[in-house]
Amino acid sequence: MKKETRAVLMLLVAGFCWSLGGVLVKTTDAHPLVIASFRSLFGAVVFFVALKGRPRLTFSKPQVIGAVGYAATLICFVSSTKMTSAANAILLQYISPIIVAVLAYFVLHERLHWYDFASIAGMLIGLWLIMRGQLDSRSMVGNLVAICGGIGFALVPICLRLQKDGSPYETIFLGNILTFLAGLPLLFIDPPSLAFLPPVAFLGIVQLGLPYVVYVAASKNASAVAVSVLPSIEAVLNPIWVFLITHENPGLGTLIGGAVVLGVITFRAVASIRDTSPQ
Repeated sequence: MKKETRAVLMLLVAGFCWSLGGVLVKTTDAHPLVIASFRSLFGAVVFFVALKGRPRLTFSKPQVIGAVGYAATLICFVSSTKMTSAANAILLQYISPIIVAVLAYFVLHERLHWYDFASIAGMLIGLWLIMRGQLDSRSMVGNLVAICGGIGFALVPICLRLQKDGSPYETIFLGNILTFLAGLPLLFIDPPSLAFLPPVAFLGIVQLGLPYVVYVAASKNASAVAVSVLPSIEAVLNPIWVFLITHENPGLGTLIGGAVVLGVITFRAVASIRDTSPQ
């Protein structure tokens, strides 16, 4: 199997694991920042083990910017999931492929293909279908927080690609540490019950840590746009898990828009594989 094809599959696996986050955050009884903090603590442990206990923190510009963007993504995702619907929280985060496409061209000097533009257009259509009629004032703050998370999420693949010949794992490790420290004061202000530890441990290890190890590995052999678009399978599955467990109705628009996004992901994955196949 070619390394580019393997990267596509790894990105899809990462997106699948990430999709479990919405339902677990919704059903965990604790302050959003406490959830984000301790989820990242477990995630940091996973990366510490993956780095064999020897993380190389250079604090280079890509490492720091990527870590801050990652931390902002995690904090905004958990916070917006508590403040608005799970569908809104995750789908608004996926404005990131549009930002990534622009940054990939100007910062990474990556050539954009016709299927990159087609994928971004399809994502916009899918998000419009999903969000149509859902941006009410009651959840507007949560929606804005989710958009901020999308901006942070856009910085991550760019900074990982800038470090593809080095060791980009430390960017995510540092981001987890920053997220843990950001929420730590809330542990003393609004302490949760011990019952929150098992679901947060699962969030940190299975839903966050391990998939991000896979995601970082895949980022070395895929374009920044592919790294941004393909994991958006998370955006389709996230509200489905929430609906099945908590009965939070995603709405017909979300289902139709989700189908469009899923089609875009399939199209982008096939296009990536075909583009790297021997002619």
